[in-house]
Amino acid sequence: MAKVYRTVFEVPNSPLPQNFVAEIPSRFDKEGTLIHNARNQIRVFQIDGQAINIKKYCFPPIVNRLLYSLGWRTPKAVATYQNALKILEKGFLTPKPYGYILERTNGILGYSYFVSQQVQDMRPFGYGEHPAELIEALAQLTVNLHQKGLLHIDYTPNNILYKKEEGKYVFSLVDINRFHFYNKTIPMGAVLTNLMKPFHDEQQLVQFVQVYARLRGLDETLCKKVLRRRHLRNAYDKFKRSLKKLPGAYLFLNKPLQNKNN
Repeated sequence: MAKVYRTVFEVPNSPLPQNFVAEIPSRFDKEGTLIHNARNQIRVFQIDGQAINIKKYCFPPIVNRLLYSLGWRTPKAVATYQNALKILEKGFLTPKPYGYILERTNGILGYSYFVSQQVQDMRPFGYGEHPAELIEALAQLTVNLHQKGLLHIDYTPNNILYKKEEGKYVFSLVDINRFHFYNKTIPMGAVLTNLMKPFHDEQQLVQFVQVYARLRGLDETLCKKVLRRRHLRNAYDKFKRSLKKLPGAYLFLNKPLQNKNN
């Protein structure tokens, strides 16, 4: 059996016990509480009274595995760690990062792990109906992000956490491995794509974009542009789902993890 080599990184002065990060691969499938079990898995560990979030990334598709292994793309666990530091530095919220692990066999990237704080008092924005004040608060957050050059590529309802604190909504961003940071104005095409993602319900999407346009002093055509892009994306997603049924398509897809305890 080929030997697995691990790169282990833990932030200096981490609140975690010594060697905890290094031991994650041997403990992940046996301990903690599984809270997400799909393409990737997430478990929450209780360590010295703290809730610790550990995300295990599945095997990337073969092309991406080669790109990650050759250093042409940044592995997701590393990108998430780096992006978290930048987001916090810019004054926005995301779970505090504690470290990561990369596993390689014969130099090829396999599983990887990202370790962070588990946010206990927030819930996902989600796909249900939302009051107008919450939609307006999310629009304001989005304006603030864009004006500071931050673009969350996976800006979807389950990747936006929120709570109400002292009469105001507070947000935290998760699943941040795909995140762009601009030193100049974000291109309008990227803005349109970003705006269509937090809502699947068209009525709430329109409300959200209208508030965003008003806050940024943009005209009413912004809504039409976002909706047009949303409809095109829906058509593309339908086409992509049909492609996944073709023979050999699995070679280009992430390999989902299986919960060994099920």
